Amino acid sequence: MRYASAVDDKLRELLSAAFRTVRARDANTEIAKARGEAALEGATPSRRSRGEEPGTPLSRSYEMVLDPRATFSSFATDVLPRLVYHLESIGARPPGCKGVLVAIFDGEDLHFVQAGDLVARAAELSSVPVEELFLRHGTGESRTAQRGPPLPLPPGRE
Repeated sequence: MRYASAVDDKLRELLSAAFRTVRARDANTEIAKARGEAALEGATPSRRSRGEEPGTPLSRSYEMVLDPRATFSSFATDVLPRLVYHLESIGARPPGCKGVLVAIFDGEDLHFVQAGDLVARAAELSSVPVEELFLRHGTGESRTAQRGPPLPLPPGRE
């Protein structure tokens, strides 16, 4: 994919966080392989896909397709909020995002990026702290127990 503007240079920089890039046509095999490798490195186990060996630990993956006209701005506006919401909804919070890997389809290429690395790089390129991204786009649920007076019970039945 060729990038024409300076904004697109940011998208290219974001994709440079990939730990592996393969041909998109090999996606099924490569995603299963990357999930297995991530699990062996300590990622949180997830459910097994069809055709994978029994007993093989697996990690979670999040797949996305980049529009050919995508810019970093469109990524930050349209894609990043959904990713952050998903990560928080499954309990994969920064900095490591619990070993979730992101598979990014970019034309003929498939890039694999650790979710924590992708979010950190996107935050850096946006000049927004990672914690702020999760406050803006996360589930909005409290991460700690609430303190204060106990809530009154509803009136009993008569």
